[in-house]
Amino acid sequence: MVPGKDLTEYESELLKDLVSLYIREGKPVSSKALKGSFELDTSTANIRKMLHRLEEKGYLYKPHISAGRIPSDLAYRYYVNDIKSVKALDIELVEAIRRRIGQDWDDIRDVMTQTSKLLGELTNYMGLIMGIFSTSVIIERLRIIQLEGTAGLVVLTLFPGVDKHVHIDFSKRYSPYILDRAEQMINERITGHTLEEATPRLKAFVRESIGLEREIVETINAEADTLFEWPYDLKYYFKGSNEQIELFELNNLRILQRLVRLMGEEGLMRQVLQRRMDHDFLITIGRENEVEELEDFSIITHRFTTGTCAGLLGILGPMRMSYNLVLSLLDRMAEELHRLDWR
Repeated sequence: MVPGKDLTEYESELLKDLVSLYIREGKPVSSKALKGSFELDTSTANIRKMLHRLEEKGYLYKPHISAGRIPSDLAYRYYVNDIKSVKALDIELVEAIRRRIGQDWDDIRDVMTQTSKLLGELTNYMGLIMGIFSTSVIIERLRIIQLEGTAGLVVLTLFPGVDKHVHIDFSKRYSPYILDRAEQMINERITGHTLEEATPRLKAFVRESIGLEREIVETINAEADTLFEWPYDLKYYFKGSNEQIELFELNNLRILQRLVRLMGEEGLMRQVLQRRMDHDFLITIGRENEVEELEDFSIITHRFTTGTCAGLLGILGPMRMSYNLVLSLLDRMAEELHRLDWR
């Protein structure tokens, strides 16, 4: 169902007013509060009837029998879909963003760290930034390390200054001489090439090689999709981890536990964000995130480029977030990052 198709014009406006009021005040909305806040020209009894119909249609629910209504995932989706444009930020806020992002940084990762921190500070939500260090990553060297038993570790060193580690399982233990030979032969074929070029070159080597070295190359080639994918890096900052903030959602033990789990599961967030890299703007709400730990949250991301680097700016916060503000912040920050001539 397309959100809003089953609503009358008056129900539509009432729903948007309710979501807006709930985002602003963070407590269940009553018919009396709606009438008073928006000076509606109808009785509270009539408003209650419309709220009841919206509840039956799945847009609202009551946390308690005597409480007002709270928006559902469907209501937030309808509200977000109705946002027509990104609003301009206050000039003082724009200048503050420009000063923080436009500093003379030594490393792109410093920019990532400070940008995620700035997002967290400005919103009280979790600021996220995931980047590809360079869209022209070159392979400097591959190393093969034999661990206990038949376990192994492949270390791929990339320019500029990134190491990737992939664990593998060999079919047997090999002598140091054979491992060194296989490592040398692989490096002769992939060193100095891009990640995209590495996979077909390694596959061609498998077809050409023989003996024990081929066994080793086949094992490494089986992990090529992981080994030669783009080197993503994730930075995030949550103001609430350092000081007390007023987000009543954090009084909910389940939500707090999920947030703590997410902060400890960097790999999970990296996977979630990787799937969003093809979207300039993307908003997912509640169960749209398709990950149980994220069902109580909304994620807003905006793709950015700066020099030869690319990535995502993002905010992870409660579904009751200020979507207009976040969209405006991400848009402005992406623009400021694009101004950086990072090489």
